[in-house]
Amino acid sequence: YHISYWGRPHSYLWLATNHPAQLYTQMKLAYDKGAQDMWILNVGDIKPGEYLTELFLDMAWDINAIENNINGLDKHLYSWLSREFGEKNAKELLPVMNEYYRLAYIRKPEFMGNTRIEEKDPKYKIISDLPWSEKYIKQRIKEYETIAAKVTSMSQKVAPDKQFVWFQLIEFPVRAAHEMNKKHLYGQLARHELADWRLSDTAYNNMASLMERYNSLNNGKWKKMMSYPQSLPVFKKVPHTRSTTPLPEDDHPLYLFNGKDYSQFNGESPVTHGLGYQRGAISLSKGSDVIYNFKANDTDSILIEVALTPNHPVEGKQIRYAISIGNEPEQIVDFHTEGRSEEWKLNVLSNQAKRTTSHKISSSKKQNLKITALDEGVMIDQIKIRKK
Repeated sequence: YHISYWGRPHSYLWLATNHPAQLYTQMKLAYDKGAQDMWILNVGDIKPGEYLTELFLDMAWDINAIENNINGLDKHLYSWLSREFGEKNAKELLPVMNEYYRLAYIRKPEFMGNTRIEEKDPKYKIISDLPWSEKYIKQRIKEYETIAAKVTSMSQKVAPDKQFVWFQLIEFPVRAAHEMNKKHLYGQLARHELADWRLSDTAYNNMASLMERYNSLNNGKWKKMMSYPQSLPVFKKVPHTRSTTPLPEDDHPLYLFNGKDYSQFNGESPVTHGLGYQRGAISLSKGSDVIYNFKANDTDSILIEVALTPNHPVEGKQIRYAISIGNEPEQIVDFHTEGRSEEWKLNVLSNQAKRTTSHKISSSKKQNLKITALDEGVMIDQIKIRKK
């Protein structure tokens, strides 16, 4: 398993932001499929990956040491935080670190420039807009500001003999991810004359200060360990350019469900591990289904977009689900991708695989939307229902 990566569509070698639940679900699946003798982890730079490495090794030592649900992963992270920084700090830190992993799941810090590597087209070397509205950009900045402010204030309460460890394991990654997001998101707003360029430039300078502090810790013991691993546009100051293409409008579906928002299920109970854009993705076992209830007022035709965790097929060449409303015939949807295809790259960058189906509505009464997993590996993140 890899907690760092060098390759298409873009490397992530810097902050080790792989979601713990992503690591857990993949390795649990591997174990259940027979990989029970030897596990190997590609760590890369070990300093940012210490927690994920320990999670991997604890699973390898005893697969049942972590409960197969979201509470199991929370307990493991809480135990680790308690051991390092005490129970009182752990209680405050657990939601902070869960939010840190959630935000990076939506878009890793290394992906914030909307660039790519190993591509021939020169446009992928140029910092460009992410497909986000002004409202969402400002919301994301605020969410990062909240956790960055929290770890900065908590640093005053950490014992003197833990200050170096605190900065390396908690404060630096959280604040570095915050500054990377501010640098590019304020840059995107500035390209549209919606923010001052100084906000982006200041974030760049703040990042340099954080790096300098890291390099000087403990008489320079870890000097250059957290320096940028590659000379890529995402790590540089954002060029002051102007965009001629407007930002997208806010997305306003009729309904938005997280995977865990189902009304009922048939078969094995869905399992949530904290994955997803709102930590609400569910794993469905093969043959199981979930039902979501909604009312479709003032329309007789709708589109349903299902966003799934972008897994590869576990067996065979397909990874499919069936979808239907009421008594209509099921539609079979396959969301597998070919490695290094354009769709695969977009799925890696966004951590979602999306499929849209069209459905007729016979009345404005309560509708039952049913999704059935036809193969292993179906994990529903979010469902959006729109008028056609």
